[in-house]
Amino acid sequence: PVVRFFLVDQPTYRRPSSFPDHDTPARHNTSKHVLDLEMPGNPGNDAKIVQTVLDGSLDMAVVERGADRVRGLIGRWRPEPAEVDADAHHALARELAAECAVLLKNTGDVLPIGPDVRTIAVVGRFATEPRFQGGGSSHINPTRVDSPLEEIKKLAGDRIITADAEGADLAIVFAGLTDSQESEGYDRETLDLPADQVELIRTTAATARRTVVVLANGGVVSLEGWHDEVDAILEGRLLGQAGGGALADLLFGVVNPSGRLAETIPLRLEDTPSYLNFPGEQHHVRYGEGVMVGYRYYDTAKQAVRYPFGYGLSYTSFEVGDLVVTATGDDSVTARVAVTNTGLRAGKHVVQLYVSTIAGPVRRPVRELRDFTKVALEPGQSTVVQFTLGSRAFAYYDVVEGRWVVAPGEYTVQIGADASTIVAEQTVRLSGDLMAKELTLESSVGEWFAHPVVGPVLMRHLSAGMTREQQEQAAEHADMLRMIESLPMHQFISPMGVQIPDEAVKEMLDLSRSAAQATAL
Repeated sequence: PVVRFFLVDQPTYRRPSSFPDHDTPARHNTSKHVLDLEMPGNPGNDAKIVQTVLDGSLDMAVVERGADRVRGLIGRWRPEPAEVDADAHHALARELAAECAVLLKNTGDVLPIGPDVRTIAVVGRFATEPRFQGGGSSHINPTRVDSPLEEIKKLAGDRIITADAEGADLAIVFAGLTDSQESEGYDRETLDLPADQVELIRTTAATARRTVVVLANGGVVSLEGWHDEVDAILEGRLLGQAGGGALADLLFGVVNPSGRLAETIPLRLEDTPSYLNFPGEQHHVRYGEGVMVGYRYYDTAKQAVRYPFGYGLSYTSFEVGDLVVTATGDDSVTARVAVTNTGLRAGKHVVQLYVSTIAGPVRRPVRELRDFTKVALEPGQSTVVQFTLGSRAFAYYDVVEGRWVVAPGEYTVQIGADASTIVAEQTVRLSGDLMAKELTLESSVGEWFAHPVVGPVLMRHLSAGMTREQQEQAAEHADMLRMIESLPMHQFISPMGVQIPDEAVKEMLDLSRSAAQATAL
């Protein structure tokens, strides 16, 4: 089977194949198809495997090979170091979490919390019971968990921390999704926050002078119905055991936010690219989006969104200078761009590089992220970022050739503040891959004219039989070719009255065959 070929028979195979218990309901039937290890395990399936060996429907050699691979895994195990610095690990977790959170909205620079804020209301269940990890099998045992409320108190100084938003200078609402509302094994049916949380946000915003919403969620949640009523939104997602401290650092400006959205936040569920295809009908799902998933769809279809892929605010500002793009080969380039911190605070900026093209025979997204990096800059400091892009940055997957191909043509290298906001771009022409398919007389007229080797020869033969006046008329009516480019070539040559000698046609067919063979090498 295909699974066995990729997981077991390949020389790079070094471990047994395994899947969570609930993903293998018929473990005794799948044993012959590679699965060696169930996690966390099901004794009932073990008994079934024994029975299938006894009744002869499962070869004992299959079981022994699986057991050998599991023993090999056990042999690779090494004990953990005796000493683990849990405090150092927790400090690192706090640093990483702060770099991941995304500041979505900050009207009037309500964040970071300034000295004018004397009373802070902290509300919402997640302020004291943080949602910091995923549900189901992604649960781990943390060494400790930071409480956002307690961490806020540590940084608040002599400010008053209260649970009453009435008249507070600033209210911080902790909201999001619980484990039971999103986990493995089932899908959410809405993007909305629970109704009670939406009500809490709106009520708080109506009573406090200024309101900040801090979100904890694994998947995207809608901001509609309350977005315009609050002053700031900090999207934390699931920040891990030190997330509470990281959020406090961001709220008080100990750390400057530098996270960027890894997913688009749509206005409506109906706007998403898979809305009409998922979950399918009668146990069948049609993956009609093709490559137009996520930001590739939203930007290509010009679909309005709440916040685009790659979006994120900072407490400082950055400016991108001139972009210089240089072709270094038929399918590779380097790109250099200057970045300057033009604000008053130290911060980190994510430089996002996209590639846009219409080259090739397939529909391409309006742009695709091809590289990115994060740079740290002091106020007024500048740096030059260089990207090296290889062939995969410009390639599409050719289903006919069964490989990645770089089409000859123009490619625009873009620097984006996010996927929808381009701040610098430069176009470069690449030779790409010579894709010369073998032609026949059944191939379309368009394929003959577009062929990189045969096309120019065909044009010479056609021009040879024309008078100057006919050539001028043909140039004036070049768009007429579009009307016939789908016809088979044999119809173009014969009934259409185009005079091309038989030996010339044979010569061009031979040329296409040779070119196709050369391309395949």
